[in-house]
Amino acid sequence: MTTALDRLDAERAIRHTHFRFFLLADAGRYDLLGRYCFTPDADIEYRIMPGPPQRFAGRDEFVDFMLPGRPSAAAHHRLSGPAAAHTGAPPDIDWSTGQPRLTGYATVWHWAATQTPGGQQRPADWTTIGLVEDTYRHHDGQWLIARRLITPAAGLVATGTAPGLGRPTPR
Repeated sequence: MTTALDRLDAERAIRHTHFRFFLLADAGRYDLLGRYCFTPDADIEYRIMPGPPQRFAGRDEFVDFMLPGRPSAAAHHRLSGPAAAHTGAPPDIDWSTGQPRLTGYATVWHWAATQTPGGQQRPADWTTIGLVEDTYRHHDGQWLIARRLITPAAGLVATGTAPGLGRPTPR
């Protein structure tokens, strides 16, 4: 970084990429997550789900994992099918290692279905609170995530039933 203004501009772009991930994930636009959020060689690890950590070597591997079996980004599927909603606390960006490192919390609500068969809204099946630790790198004119680690802030599931254990859906 050459000036304080360059650093402020980089931090604005980093926060934008951080928020863009939430927007694209919540909209079901998994096809765009790679290109707009991660470097091609990104190292991505999620330890928030029950079971062994999920690791992805590169953005293509992550996107390939997210796409199969996922509903399209059409509004109908977002309203009825599997869905997630992310919200984040204001993140911190630290430059002490020479690369910008974003740290923040994200609360994520997950629905197996957002509506009952009768069309009524239903509560989320489970909610998690995760610690996001992202290292960013300037790539092709964008600040993108080069390393991501998501760990539980406290416990794997903040409320609801862990994935795979089932939850009755009121009819």
